[in-house]
This record gives sequence, C-alpha cells and structure tokens, in this order.
Amino acid sequence: MSSNEDKGTVSLGAEYLYTWEAELEEPIIVPNGPSGTRAVVKIAEDTGKVYGPALNGRVVGPSSDWALVCTDGSVALDIQLLIQTEDEQTILQKVIGRSVRAGDNPSNGDLQTAATNETSSGKYQYLNNKVLTGVGRKTGNKIKVVYYDVQEKIDH
Repeated sequence: MSSNEDKGTVSLGAEYLYTWEAELEEPIIVPNGPSGTRAVVKIAEDTGKVYGPALNGRVVGPSSDWALVCTDGSVALDIQLLIQTEDEQTILQKVIGRSVRAGDNPSNGDLQTAATNETSSGKYQYLNNKVLTGVGRKTGNKIKVVYYDVQEKIDH
C-alpha cells in the first residue's frame, strides 16, 4: 500500500464550548533540572472563571501550572484545574500544551493546548470522552484560553 492510498480529505469543524480566564500568582522557580527550569504557577484565588454555552463556573483551588521552560527555550504547559460549575458540580481539567513567548516581553505569550476533563456529574460526563483544543493568550499575570470541540470528517 503506497502512502498516497492512506491520504484522504479531512475536514475539521470546531464547536465553541467555553472560555476560561484567570490571574496567575508569582511562580515558584525550580531551576536547572534535567529537562530545564520548572515554574510552578498557582491560579490566584477568586480570579478564575469559566463561561460559555457548554460550561459556566469558577476555577477553585488547588489549581496550578507546572510549566517547564525547556533547555531549547520552549515552554511546556502542565496545568491542572478544578472547575466548580454554577450548578455545584466539580470537574478536574488536565491541560498540556505550549506557550510561545513574545520576544520583546516573555511575560506575554500565545498558547496552544489540549484539555481533558474528569467528572462523575451526569450533566457533564460527555466531557470525559473528549480532547478539547484550546487557543489563548497570556498577558502579564492574566491568562485567557478559548476551548473548542474539534470534529473531523474523513472522505476517502
């Protein structure tokens, strides 16, 4: 089978689900580890919110990013959030991704993420089976990420 036989047309559609935004505390720096420098950044209390057609609520503690500034300068995100929905359900969101820092100000950057969710709440259990795509921005100590459910249709 040639590689051309495996190729088809892929159409991607994205459904907006929600946005989360928060303020970040000053990082705790663990320098010069074997993979780079770790920056542990706590989400500041009472600043995190989630809003959109699929989910509304707030980010509660403990929630933080265990970012890794790699030896090549790239920034790997490793975030765990607890979301308390407006109807009092709890969702654990795990996020991985990358942050491309602005050359003129490394406190700012563009974010690309993938998020999974864990919950036992019947209303939100459909999120357990999705990998969401997030795009966002970090500006100073503020972060905002917009999440989409990306679906594909493959035509061969």
